[in-house]
Amino acid sequence: MSSNGDEPHDLRLSWSILAGALPLLVIGFTASALANRLVFVAWGAAFAAVHAGLVRYGRHAGWRRPALAIGALAALGSFAVLAAWHREVLTLGLSALLP
Repeated sequence: MSSNGDEPHDLRLSWSILAGALPLLVIGFTASALANRLVFVAWGAAFAAVHAGLVRYGRHAGWRRPALAIGALAALGSFAVLAAWHREVLTLGLSALLP
């Protein structure tokens, strides 16, 4: 235990990073499994790392949640572009998985 008394802040920071990065990774890995394309895994890993960096830097810089939401919007927008590019393969993967 550290002597500066920042354990609750560090714990909140860790949970905040995990809460944002985990859905990105799950979406990326699921889309990669459906489409058989590694680009979705790379997307999930890249934006999970960007999210972790933004949350860490933002907490220390005093950013509020609306400023951190810009990273989430960028992730969703880029996923929409990737899904549009690989629409046919994603559709085939979904139709193979769901009857």
